[in-house]
Amino acid sequence: MQVKILRRRYTLLELCVLIKSIIRVILSPKKIGNFLLVKISLFFKMSNCLGLPFNINIEPTANCNYECIKCERFSQMYQDDGQTFEGKAMPFEYYCKLIDEIGDILLSVRLWHFGEPLFNKDIMRMIKYAKKKNIIVALSSNLSLLTSSDANALVCSGLDYLVVSFDGGSPETYNRYHGVNYFQKVVENMKLLVSVKHKLKAQTPFIELQFIVMKDNEGEIPKIKKLSAELGVNKVTFLKLDKDKINLVKFKLSNYDDILPKNKEFVLNKNNIRRINRCNIPWEGALVRYSGLVLPCVEDIGQRHAMGRLIYNGKYLGFRRIWKNDAYCNFRRDIKDGINDIAICGNCAQRNNNIQDQIFTC
Repeated sequence: MQVKILRRRYTLLELCVLIKSIIRVILSPKKIGNFLLVKISLFFKMSNCLGLPFNINIEPTANCNYECIKCERFSQMYQDDGQTFEGKAMPFEYYCKLIDEIGDILLSVRLWHFGEPLFNKDIMRMIKYAKKKNIIVALSSNLSLLTSSDANALVCSGLDYLVVSFDGGSPETYNRYHGVNYFQKVVENMKLLVSVKHKLKAQTPFIELQFIVMKDNEGEIPKIKKLSAELGVNKVTFLKLDKDKINLVKFKLSNYDDILPKNKEFVLNKNNIRRINRCNIPWEGALVRYSGLVLPCVEDIGQRHAMGRLIYNGKYLGFRRIWKNDAYCNFRRDIKDGINDIAICGNCAQRNNNIQDQIFTC
């Protein structure tokens, strides 16, 4: 038996790893009450949402040591605020203010967007601070920066879920698609993390190896399945490539045929996605960039629909006022009236955050 949560399917055995965190969430009257308010608002498509988002992405940093071929940082559409804070990292004090404001109603926090989270020196403190509010905390990392002390700190932080981006089954394909020669280093770091979990008798973090299928690595799927079993990670997920934001010039590609897998089973069909004429994300979630800019969805890589700023002139201004403002209400109304008329939605591979077209099992 499998259970579908967001875009993933889990066996009951896999979910048992997260059972303690799930129980803490469902035993919170505030969290459940807010969840129901959001669902009521979504059912009636209310532009002024009665509740607050119960899932939120927070970008710890916009800096990264990789040059992944599929990364939207290199898209011509990409925008960010520049060196708003040192190292393009969200300061811990502002992160704490956000968690203090809405943490009591949050079900999950996803600490990722465009940067490598381990570049933020306070990332372990960020995880621990959110866990004090009984929030399920997830992190996505290339894992190249992990040290022995970091591995211990990560397990002890209470982190629930770790996604490891790993798009090569060999050093050659890994280097091609990530732009760095860290294949063996990341393999060793995954081994290290799993060994620390065993040493500390910890169930979490649940470790998912995420593999995007492209032309030169599509034949390595059996290798990745074997490697994930040898490493002892909890799950391996295969994703279809969203090609539309790839910078062909930067990566010296003549056309998309240079990167798309030959097997069409592994090619994302955008036409299927566009048939979904709804999206829950503007009611259920939000994105807060490292700069404090609030966006309605991770798909808005050009920051075309900025809803407001949490931080201005060194002062924290609050999330709730943004969630209820005219910009957010108008955006929800536009989603309801015609989702395909919104540019970022018309090209979205995550519409409704529930797209099985993008994930497949082998």
